[in-house]
Amino acid sequence: MDTHKNLPPEPTLQRPSRTGSMAIALLCLCASAALNAGEARATLTVAVTVPPVSRLEVVSQATTVQITAQDLQRGYVDLSVPTLLNVYSNARDGFALEVLPMSPVIRAIAVRGLGSEADLGAEGGRIIERWEHPQPTSLSLTFRLALAPGAMPGLYPWPLHLAVGPVSDAP
Repeated sequence: MDTHKNLPPEPTLQRPSRTGSMAIALLCLCASAALNAGEARATLTVAVTVPPVSRLEVVSQATTVQITAQDLQRGYVDLSVPTLLNVYSNARDGFALEVLPMSPVIRAIAVRGLGSEADLGAEGGRIIERWEHPQPTSLSLTFRLALAPGAMPGLYPWPLHLAVGPVSDAP
């Protein structure tokens, strides 16, 4: 016969959160001040630091790239269908767009749509975008991929990795 069926579950102890602990400490401080009312005074200084963060939302991006014999003869392929991105950041100084090639057929990358064309080598790179104040930003980018020797015509998976990070002037 199971005699534990009707027993209530055992209580579990939870560790208080940091915010909860701070609230309890503040309450104790206030209670102590109230008990010693009259001449006792206390000053509590609170400082909050919000670290800069950035997030990239890909709204629209091709999934493949077609390289033709004509592209190989020219030495590059234009990806003319725009990649649409939204950048969200609280960074005071702007954001850095990182463009990394994910295919050995790429020799260089030209990025268009950021005010001026940015030329990156086979290893890719970071493009710094500055602003007056943090704001959501929509980007419409196109790319020209210079093709590496030995590239072959064909259908390739999307060859670029895009990421974003905050820019800081702090050393």
